[in-house]
Amino acid sequence: MMVLILVSVLVLGIHYKRKGSKGVPLDDSNNVIERFTRFERILHFIRAFTFIILTISGLVFMFIEANKPSGLIHSIIGIIFFIVSIATLVWFKSYTFKPYDKLWLRHLGGYLSKESASLPAGKYNAGQKVFFWMTILFTLILTGTGKFLMGNTVNETEPSGMLLLIHGCAAALSIISIVGHIYLSLWANKGTWRVLKSGKVSEKWVQSHHPNWEIDKVKSKAPKGHI
Repeated sequence: MMVLILVSVLVLGIHYKRKGSKGVPLDDSNNVIERFTRFERILHFIRAFTFIILTISGLVFMFIEANKPSGLIHSIIGIIFFIVSIATLVWFKSYTFKPYDKLWLRHLGGYLSKESASLPAGKYNAGQKVFFWMTILFTLILTGTGKFLMGNTVNETEPSGMLLLIHGCAAALSIISIVGHIYLSLWANKGTWRVLKSGKVSEKWVQSHHPNWEIDKVKSKAPKGHI
């Protein structure tokens, strides 16, 4: 698991060195468009914080000492993480795929090119939508397998090798995807992390990264039958 994580970090480092950042960077000026409400940002922070604790407690439990205290922490935090993750499904409509997402996926968001191209994207681009549904899938897999593994630990019975493998692979893929998510927020798309401070972005940033967002909002408010 650790080897895969280190390799992913190395690959992302090489990518940044060769391709650099994309689009208009986000700073603290002219941010007038609300991208995330306070409630959305709070859920994001809770989800991020619980994931970090889950990662640390899971690694301790797996590689250092499979004791009940670390397992208990992992189990309790896992429940909180599951609840918060499922709560994000309330915004599932924003993560539904649109016809124009095919173009974004075809060009892989322009991340394999040195030149910045404004590809079609709504409030969330196709990559963010894929990431969201992947995290939901991994959450379900980790919670399902984790429930049975913790039951074995409590009953002091030998855990299933297949369950351990599935849980470990899902955990590794989750960590790698989060590493990629952090990379995109901090380096590949300069300053994107700033949106978590106020929840607002600039019009210039929206036009560069999410040009279809405003169009989608107008269409969603249009009366039925409106052309």
